[in-house]
Amino acid sequence: MRDDEFLRNKVPMTKSEVRAISIDKLALTNKKTFLDVGAGTGSVSIQAAREFPDLAVTAIEMKDDGIDIIKQNINKFNLQNINLIQGVAPHDIPNQKYDAIFVGGSGEQLEPIIEFANEHLADEGTIVLNFILFENAMQVEKLLTDAGFKKIEMVEIGVLRWHQLGKGHFFKPNNPTIIVNARK
Repeated sequence: MRDDEFLRNKVPMTKSEVRAISIDKLALTNKKTFLDVGAGTGSVSIQAAREFPDLAVTAIEMKDDGIDIIKQNINKFNLQNINLIQGVAPHDIPNQKYDAIFVGGSGEQLEPIIEFANEHLADEGTIVLNFILFENAMQVEKLLTDAGFKKIEMVEIGVLRWHQLGKGHFFKPNNPTIIVNARK
């Protein structure tokens, strides 16, 4: 999905190229349950719910502005398969098994979120996490390793967008994003 399809406010959004790679690494085909932690604008949840209409999506976000824009986007796309929760992860996440988990924001709760994922991710389930800070990516790699996750991968994605400048054009960079993924 293009970024301009989403209603926006000041809440940060996972950009389309990073979202596409993250959703691909979640391997959602034939999965039944998906959890989006720190959903922000809901772009990952909404794209997953649209592309996989039989997927039960749970999105948790703690900020009022995020909840507001997610609700607007759920209504805009007329989605019935998203359960939106305002709360703090992992404390307010429903106690059930998930086939895939995406972490876009951890609210300084990275260690307890990984503990939750370790207990609630189905066997062979996937977890994908996005970071802009190298230190957070290195912390999660250790947490995933210590928890026994398999096939831990880490990639950094840098996207540059073409912009006009006077009579010419240039590529303006977005912040690079580190995508970490693993299997239970």
